[in-house]
Amino acid sequence: MHKEKEIEFKNLLTKEEFNQLLTHFQLTQKDFFTQTNYYFDTPNNYFKEKKMGFRLRVLPNRNELTLKIPEQEHIMHETTQLVTDIERDAIIHNLKFPSVSFLEQTEEKGPLICIGSMKTKRAQLSFDNGMLFFDHSIYSNTEDFELEYECNDVENGKMVFSHLLDTYKIPVRHTDKKIARLVNYNNSLKG
Repeated sequence: MHKEKEIEFKNLLTKEEFNQLLTHFQLTQKDFFTQTNYYFDTPNNYFKEKKMGFRLRVLPNRNELTLKIPEQEHIMHETTQLVTDIERDAIIHNLKFPSVSFLEQTEEKGPLICIGSMKTKRAQLSFDNGMLFFDHSIYSNTEDFELEYECNDVENGKMVFSHLLDTYKIPVRHTDKKIARLVNYNNSLKG
């Protein structure tokens, strides 16, 4: 099990802004890989009510169960457990989770259900003492484009990310986490 503090900044982009950044950073389709996130909660929204996120991320070479717990703006505590392909399939097809310590807190809250999935084509590169992520995500009947910057320091991260957006004349847009965008989109379809 791996635990870390994640400091991140994110901004939704138009397709044109996304392509402009790909051109500037000389990224091509071969720099992208695909990941699929499956998001889970209880029927009573245990994680949502606590502003937490719980997901299974399927990557080309590994599978990760991750619980994200907010600390403050831009800072999340992440606990990640790798799972085998057999465990991954049991989760996706039967909602059967392996024994994971951070899931014990939810056992009395009810069964876990899948609230949606999101496929993301991602490229990443080192940038100014952190990592830039270029995400093209597809979920339900929509898609979005996102720039994310992860670093080790909130104040410096704000400056670096703001400068990057200013340089390319990209407006700052309120950007929810992927799970919130997925849930909000699905809720808008329900009317």
